[in-house]
Amino acid sequence: MKVSEVFRQYIWLVDLIFRSKGISFQEINEQWMKTGMSGGNPMLRQTFIRHKEAIQEMFGINIECQPQGGYLYYIESKSTMRKNDLQTWMLDSLSVSNMLMESASLKDSIVLENIPAGKEFLQPIINAMKRKHKLELTYCKFGQQESYTITVEPYAIKVFKQRWYLLAKNTKRNSPVVYALDRTVSLAETTECFEKPSDFDVDAFFSNYYGVICGSDKPAERIVIRAYYPFVYYLRTLPLHHSQKELVSTPDYADFEYFLHPTFDFRQELLAQGNGMEVLEPATFRQEMKEELQNMLARYR
Repeated sequence: MKVSEVFRQYIWLVDLIFRSKGISFQEINEQWMKTGMSGGNPMLRQTFIRHKEAIQEMFGINIECQPQGGYLYYIESKSTMRKNDLQTWMLDSLSVSNMLMESASLKDSIVLENIPAGKEFLQPIINAMKRKHKLELTYCKFGQQESYTITVEPYAIKVFKQRWYLLAKNTKRNSPVVYALDRTVSLAETTECFEKPSDFDVDAFFSNYYGVICGSDKPAERIVIRAYYPFVYYLRTLPLHHSQKELVSTPDYADFEYFLHPTFDFRQELLAQGNGMEVLEPATFRQEMKEELQNMLARYR
């Protein structure tokens, strides 16, 4: 059997057990027989045990058995797994890929979003981060004709609104900077080593921002937004930011509180909702939004 086929079975198995509250080997086999991977043959218990051990070794995911109630299998430390953004994203992506491969006959009925550029730089960046090597980056900002080349220390990569970004320490600046990979002209790993500060936390770095624009001169602050129906439902099911709290709910609207920097990314997200959202506080940010809307209106005069 091809390695890729076995790998697909690992992902399928993790996804099935993760979504269940406990599942027996018989139930696993019933689901297995419904897939194209089975070829009409049940999964042998020895195969299941080998898969379980390989999943532990490859992904650090431990599949345990609960004897009470019928020997049910479950994912140990599921809550920890949910908090691991990279692990969850990887497994989600691979699980979706598995489902799509199982549904090849529906390929014309499944529409996915594409990240158009920058993927070719991901592997060199990841390699440099693993080896703690600096990168030579040639970059050209939007609206500029000339590119420039700098040496950076790669800290992290992030995807936002169908674009890949690199968070890196520019050796000529004190704080990390975000670079868009679709604006990167070329990128090469150097042999020069660097040490990322042991106390640097990527999640904490982005914590008070929406999107990727960081390093704002304005401090993070309390922001209150009024969302009108049906936009209320969108915010409830997919919060704009981890700090989101619902303050007031009425038949016509709901007020939400955030604590973050009112950057360009956040402002654009609010403007994209048209008259579905309104900034209430602070007054300075409300005035900025008002001026932006007046400038937009002037375009149509």
